[in-house]
Amino acid sequence: MTLPIALTLVLTGCSGTGDDAAEQTPSAEASQSTDTASAPEESESAGTEDAEGDAAASTDIEDLPDYVKPYPDSTVLSSSVAPAETDKDTKKPEQVSLVVRAEADAKDIFKFYEKELGKADFEAYGDEVKTDSGRVMNFKHKKNDGLLVVTVAEDPENKDNSIVTVGGNIVQ
Repeated sequence: MTLPIALTLVLTGCSGTGDDAAEQTPSAEASQSTDTASAPEESESAGTEDAEGDAAASTDIEDLPDYVKPYPDSTVLSSSVAPAETDKDTKKPEQVSLVVRAEADAKDIFKFYEKELGKADFEAYGDEVKTDSGRVMNFKHKKNDGLLVVTVAEDPENKDNSIVTVGGNIVQ
């Protein structure tokens, strides 16, 4: 669960103060300790040493599920897929994250992801959350414990752009 937290920390650095990021991410991942997120090299190394011998997180966009795709005409800043830590399910949950820079308005971005995630049985969950530094929308899977969070924040380098983060847990 450290990848979504690390993404939140990265997004916080790009979009405002840490307090805003904490308020805008009402998901369960936010309750995890940030100690492991502050040292990504250690958490990736730890992922390679678990009892099952799972590989470290991938950074290839091709490894993401088809429905977690970059917004059209956006620039991919980072992406990853890693095994989620759980032993309660027989299905293999995964943590996914995608961060892109897009020249688009938040309402258009949310509309795009609502359509794309809907193709994979995800639906909007709760209301959109608005803060001074960004907007957040949660999506839950209709048939399993999958949960994805889409965050749109203003790009500090170019106010015409948005930094878009899609991340959370999916069940394969």
